[in-house]
Amino acid sequence: MKITICVCSSRSFMDRSEVIKLAVCAHKAGHEVRLVSDLCELCENKSEEVHQIADTAIVACHPRAVRSLMAFAGEDDVELYNLRSQSAVEVLQSLGVKAVDFNEADAAPWKRETDAMPRKLGEDAWYPTLDKDVCAECGKCLEFCPFGVYEMVNERIRVVHPHHCKNNCPACARTCPASSIIFPKYERSPINGGEDRQENAIKLDSRELYATTLRERLATRKGTVFRVKKE
Repeated sequence: MKITICVCSSRSFMDRSEVIKLAVCAHKAGHEVRLVSDLCELCENKSEEVHQIADTAIVACHPRAVRSLMAFAGEDDVELYNLRSQSAVEVLQSLGVKAVDFNEADAAPWKRETDAMPRKLGEDAWYPTLDKDVCAECGKCLEFCPFGVYEMVNERIRVVHPHHCKNNCPACARTCPASSIIFPKYERSPINGGEDRQENAIKLDSRELYATTLRERLATRKGTVFRVKKE
């Protein structure tokens, strides 16, 4: 069996010790294990690696989130396991792999690999994906987003410009009446694709939020133009 584990290196959702335990046990059982730093980033860039990953058992965060990520990158048929809310032992059981004892020497190469992965907090891949099983194609996200992340393509809402999204902002997800917008790296469910309802309903003044984000965007653009002229 080939197994891919997303470490989510810029965030703290994945317990590194659990990642290492899973990798060591699966490797000892004779399975091919690969760690990736950030599955969101690979899917955002629609990397060729995504197609290889799609043929493996994917251990990452909430399945609903990962399914929408992979669909965004063009892969719909995937095998998913949740290490964000389950332990390594639970995931190993789901994979049909026995948890075994191991020592520091067994864990060392996996720890070195995870420690070397880049941390880009505030600059890591952050963008919405859509659960098309529940999306009503109402277009509220398209009307709301000031950054041009969404477009209507053949009468269906699409995330066309994920790089335009403002890091750590999940505001459009709160405007969606169908709760179809997922931010995999958000802290709470259901916005992060989890099943629990940890996120309380928040009333948004959409006009004020739009104005605020637009001001920030213009300020950033103005600063960039100034630096270019100065150089």
